[in-house]
Amino acid sequence: MDSREERKTGIDNYCRFFFRLTLNITKLQIQNLRILDSVDLSPQPGINIFCGDNGAGKTSLLEAIFLLARAKSFKKTRGKNLIQEGKEKLSVYSETQHTNHSIVRIGFGLDNNQKRIQLNGTPVSRVSEVAKLLPIGIVTPIIHRLIEEGPDNRRRFLNWGVFHVEHSYVSMMRHYSTTLQQRNASLRSGDSSWNVWDAQLIDYGDQINQLRADYFSSWKSVFQSLAASFPSVPVISFSFYKGWNKLLSLEDSLQAQVKTDLSAGFTTTGPHRADIRITVNSLPAKEILSRGQQKIVATLMVLSQLVAQKEHTNINPILLMDDFSAELDLRTTNSLLSLIDSSGFQTFLTAIDSETVTGKYSNEAKMFHVEHGAVK
Repeated sequence: MDSREERKTGIDNYCRFFFRLTLNITKLQIQNLRILDSVDLSPQPGINIFCGDNGAGKTSLLEAIFLLARAKSFKKTRGKNLIQEGKEKLSVYSETQHTNHSIVRIGFGLDNNQKRIQLNGTPVSRVSEVAKLLPIGIVTPIIHRLIEEGPDNRRRFLNWGVFHVEHSYVSMMRHYSTTLQQRNASLRSGDSSWNVWDAQLIDYGDQINQLRADYFSSWKSVFQSLAASFPSVPVISFSFYKGWNKLLSLEDSLQAQVKTDLSAGFTTTGPHRADIRITVNSLPAKEILSRGQQKIVATLMVLSQLVAQKEHTNINPILLMDDFSAELDLRTTNSLLSLIDSSGFQTFLTAIDSETVTGKYSNEAKMFHVEHGAVK
């Protein structure tokens, strides 16, 4: 066994052990990330609140945690723009403590557009190896787009949910995407051998669809339970669209769409077209719900995903919430805080005014004041 195989085996063994544990970030160190010059924090297991004016660096603190878990920003930005002006590289480092008191160290670095990811000092090549160790959910000021916009965001949301309860899913998706690209290339070129890819596409596609359908059912049940605490939101209906006619098998659907696919030059049916359809009284939710209601529903979707993950893995995920109380009334803010507090998730919130997000939790939340990139 060569060193690469030994390293992978070690990481795999560690992951199997890890998933019997609960994690909390106990140390967070940041160097040269946007306005943040040098930050060293010791968060608590419960609610952590970053307060400060706009532009102070609050969101960048959440961005640092997201970089550790996903190796990219949750904002649309080029990697080099993450590095503080005048500096050549950035780094983020965390220590997570578990119920057996073991410490896991995760590091992320960016230098000359080259990403570096480390787990306990060992370089890892796939983001998924760290992502499954640091499950996170994020709510940003544009979370309403999960409802308002097209299926891409909802499909991505669904994919992350399935991944965190079934880690083989990422491999299935990788194989499916590769096969899909090859089939599409054949369709575009007019190559008559495009159908040689169908067997693999159907095999991976059916597996992906089954995992998604199973996950969707459990996730929807959690959402309905959580939503009961928010009477200001009308009854929401969710349906899983698998990406093709529910009365057909994937094989039959591919055959039925042959002429359309050849004309379009790409595959028009399959799991890559899946969606979570959201309605109120049989009408699209985006046409019925106000912006504030959309934010509540989308936030509950994320919280439900984290609860479902916890039920499947016995791991407390980490919740990030940027500009938490924007567009929410005080009652809704308090209801969400109560829900978050009872979940047991380690949570990181940003807010301009601490009073609007603490309420009865002022003695329980750990406050960090952010000013011009400095954290106190």
